[in-house]
Amino acid sequence: MDANISRPYWKNIPWKWLFGVACLVLGILLLLKVKTILGPFVMGFLLAYLMNPFVDGLEKQGISRNKAIAVVFIVILIIIALAVFLILPIVYTELGKLVSILPATIQTINEEIEKFRNHFKASGLPDRVAMVIDQHLGQGEIILADRLNKVIAGLPGLLSTVTLYILSPVITIYLLADWKKISIRFYRLVPQRQRMEWRRLWQDISHTVRRFVRGDLAVAVIVGLLIGIGVKLVGMEYALLIGLICGVFDLIPYFGPVIGAVPSVLLALTKSPGMALKVALVILVVQQIEGNIISPKLMGDSVGLHPLWVMFALLAGGEIAGFWGMLLAVPCAAVIRVLLRHFYNKLVSPQV
Repeated sequence: MDANISRPYWKNIPWKWLFGVACLVLGILLLLKVKTILGPFVMGFLLAYLMNPFVDGLEKQGISRNKAIAVVFIVILIIIALAVFLILPIVYTELGKLVSILPATIQTINEEIEKFRNHFKASGLPDRVAMVIDQHLGQGEIILADRLNKVIAGLPGLLSTVTLYILSPVITIYLLADWKKISIRFYRLVPQRQRMEWRRLWQDISHTVRRFVRGDLAVAVIVGLLIGIGVKLVGMEYALLIGLICGVFDLIPYFGPVIGAVPSVLLALTKSPGMALKVALVILVVQQIEGNIISPKLMGDSVGLHPLWVMFALLAGGEIAGFWGMLLAVPCAAVIRVLLRHFYNKLVSPQV
């Protein structure tokens, strides 16, 4: 007789799995409740994830882990100090100037739209065509004004969110100090006979993601600096703000430069159409330099994905989660590629 038949039914229930699932569900519910404060912790984990190889490298040079973490911490503090004392005040000043001129800019846009309406009404177009164009112009005007008002209303919240992220370096230090313990516990989630395979898979994923993220960040910083310097040289007032906008959106492959160029050119349009053309030319020149020189040197084919798959991942990510979906689409697609390749190799060569 099967031993399991003689046992009470409740002893056959996989309590370990039920407990794990219950903890996972409760953890997700808790995270959803406190999602507004998760940003610094996510940022701290990402910084620790990216910085840990540098700490390990310093350890291999004979430096103790605590001293290696201290070196990384000092570097992070220097970067934050530069951002707080040099960059943030300028950004705050430029945003203040922008907010002060936005009402007049909106009025000017409304006047130009009204002139255009009067022009095409007097152009002899059929009444039906003129009515459709007029309706769409009115809708576009409402949407533009609504978006601008949302931007203005969201600026105080944006600044307070930025200050919250000052906690991220502290979280990073604690994570780096316990990174080896965290890694050991992470591997223990997998049965012992599969840990070596899991370790190889995780190392492959980490290598791909780190290479992409570091290269993408380096390219974005260089592009932001070049565009900021370029628009400053042509006489644009909001050079730092435009550089930040273009640098952030440059993190998104293919579509990011275009998305970042739109608000930058609109900012320049508040000065004059000629300035908008100059800013557009600066962005175009820098993007050509990036595509032909900077990206091939720093990144190469960092994720090994076909451009069509990258575009599909970007569009899918944007559809699912907007800006953040597009930002994370390519590294997620790279991770999926590594997993599919791993499982395909297991199916084809079970002994590997």
